[in-house]
Amino acid sequence: MHCADPASFKTRLQEALARARPVARLLKAQEARAASAAWALCRPIAERPRILEAFADAYRTAGAVGEERNAKLLYLALTSRFLPRPVSVVVKGSFRGKSFSVETVLRFFPAEAVYSVTAISDRALAYTEAELKHRFLVIYEAAGMMGEFASYLIRSLLSEGRIVYEMVERQSSGLVPRRIEKEGPTGLIVTTTAVRLHPENETRLLSLHVTDTRAQTREVMRAIAHSTRADFEPAPWIALQQWIARGEHRVEIPFAPALAERIPPIAVRLRRDFGNC
Repeated sequence: MHCADPASFKTRLQEALARARPVARLLKAQEARAASAAWALCRPIAERPRILEAFADAYRTAGAVGEERNAKLLYLALTSRFLPRPVSVVVKGSFRGKSFSVETVLRFFPAEAVYSVTAISDRALAYTEAELKHRFLVIYEAAGMMGEFASYLIRSLLSEGRIVYEMVERQSSGLVPRRIEKEGPTGLIVTTTAVRLHPENETRLLSLHVTDTRAQTREVMRAIAHSTRADFEPAPWIALQQWIARGEHRVEIPFAPALAERIPPIAVRLRRDFGNC
């Protein structure tokens, strides 16, 4: 502007500033349009009186057989990423069915809802550039996080809702302190063939067990044999999660006092877990 006409630069700049709109206002309008588009797509699901039943129907359409209770719990756990303390889950089983259930449920969620890995090194969570806030870390085999320090970082992320890692780096000027902070809250979904995990991790996770009965095996084989099924359309379900993410929704559970009286206080961990359920 100045190069084109130095003499009128001041006047033209003032006119441009008068026409300008704050970036915050533009971003807010953009978010409103995105939320409106997501609502238009997910409204038939969002207004269902029993959304979890609709999810179970869609879960079957997606090719899954059985494990509907586990699938519903995984769906609710993943949706809890918007809460101050997400509900983390370990899926236990001796065969691939546990991973298939998780993979199927993840098809109902946008990519930004999860950060999936098969394994992580001890300090990967501290150094990763991935955004972990209001997101789920998915590790497809617990053996991939067996490092003692990796387990410690995961526990910190789940319990404190953040990672604060201080270290010393060697630079050209010598040893320099460095502070790394990763903000949560972050949830965890991990699968395993083990009966138990590290005791400190086990107490922070809801355990789900995959059905290994003969009847379930028969149903799986029948589903494989009859591979013709309706096409699953994940777009409305993904839009539902995107609409929730863009909204400011307050959830109240009116029967919480009744639950507090009826749940047997048999474990100290209930003091922490009750608020997450």
